[in-house]
Amino acid sequence: MHRMPLVIFLAVLLAAAPAGAQEKIDTAMVAKIRAEGLEHSRVMEVFDHLVNVIGPRLTASPAYRTAVNWSRDRLVNMGLDNVHLEPWEFGRGWQLEKLTVEMIEPRYQPIIGYAKGWSPSTSGRLVAAPVWIGNPGEDLRKYEGKLAGSIVMTRPILENFIRADRPPSSGDLRRAATSFQRDGQITAMLGKERPEVTLEPSDGEHGTVFVTGRDGGANGVPSIVLSAEHYNMIARLLEQGIPVKLAVEIQSRFFDQDKNAYNVIAEIKGTDPAIGDEVVMAGAHLDSWHTGTGATDNADGIAVEIEAMRILKTLGVKPRRTIRIALWGGEEQGLLGSAAYVKEHLAGESGKAARDKFSVYFNLDNGTPPITGFYLEGNEEMKPIMEAWLKPLNDLGATISTLGKIGATDHLSFIRVGLPGFQAVQDYTNYDVRTHHTNMDTYERVSADALKQASVVVATVLYDAAMRDAKIPRSPAK
Repeated sequence: MHRMPLVIFLAVLLAAAPAGAQEKIDTAMVAKIRAEGLEHSRVMEVFDHLVNVIGPRLTASPAYRTAVNWSRDRLVNMGLDNVHLEPWEFGRGWQLEKLTVEMIEPRYQPIIGYAKGWSPSTSGRLVAAPVWIGNPGEDLRKYEGKLAGSIVMTRPILENFIRADRPPSSGDLRRAATSFQRDGQITAMLGKERPEVTLEPSDGEHGTVFVTGRDGGANGVPSIVLSAEHYNMIARLLEQGIPVKLAVEIQSRFFDQDKNAYNVIAEIKGTDPAIGDEVVMAGAHLDSWHTGTGATDNADGIAVEIEAMRILKTLGVKPRRTIRIALWGGEEQGLLGSAAYVKEHLAGESGKAARDKFSVYFNLDNGTPPITGFYLEGNEEMKPIMEAWLKPLNDLGATISTLGKIGATDHLSFIRVGLPGFQAVQDYTNYDVRTHHTNMDTYERVSADALKQASVVVATVLYDAAMRDAKIPRSPAK
């Protein structure tokens, strides 16, 4: 060993050291980020405006477009660089303008329910006895030729409710798919005979209604999801032979003047002459479903991303790499906004140079703050790096650098082209059973202190990634 040149000896020691031990953490800057984010936060201004003032932001709806323009203007006023909108083709927008569902016989009762997204209007207020083709005790053939123009209940009494959230830091919600033995037959019948409106139960309970939807085009049928308790009540009355009469009306509007949706992009430009054009990126989706106000899915993520950039801009950071954020559209319809961005800028042979300049993408979606860490998607080299980054934030609860994976959100668009993409580990308490895609996704479900904490975490990891000597290591190709 004594004959080994000193330079070689030191190089061997350096190579043998854990990756996290090589991280240069600017603890003074982390302290400034914490102070600005915890003591001078403005995160609730963004969250309140998106949730209470604008409300639900269904992709391509008027409210979504309002949110796009408001967010762009907010980023411009913050003094960020290169703030712009990137359009991508989506389709028609939609807005619900009126919905009533009432039981008027054997007694009067308002019914909890919500139209599916992109549901057409009914032809006025329909008052009629419902046709329950979802009754498993009856032969479907008895209803052939009787569905056109009717109020049709398509499912049996619902008994399998969503009653448990996923465990902490466990990745995706795993729940056995529910199916009805006669689904195929019912779908075929509804395709032949156009009902006036279909009714189905949500699998939430306590009045929680899970609602999504899609544009059925010219073949779309007015469709409503009812609270399971109210749907079951109607079905049980019918099961006992007690006549029921319902009154149902949907008024909705489609918008096809502009069939684009938009991603909002902003950045703080890198200053290092050698690596300033390399990119560190974070994102969250601006769109939501339409029954709640899109608080946990995903106004909290948007507010945190914007606040993280405000913190860094206020502190006057001069990042070595460019720090960029994206506010995606169309996530709820299949990660469409992030996929469009990756296709335009990073995919294929034309995107090779940009991929070579791309360091890492952080995403904020599934669950609600606080952020307790990040899913590292099996990237073992990233684990000690993330642990070093989070160490100054351990006292804020950010301690998890799991190699686990999670799906169903926008980091997957980056992973699909071989880039590092990490979704934050967040709290799932009441997320899966109560707020995710429901009418209960409201302001009250999110903690102001948790949003402040999350903003500090995001600002810190963006800064650390932008300042380190090397880009983030990529998982080995499979």
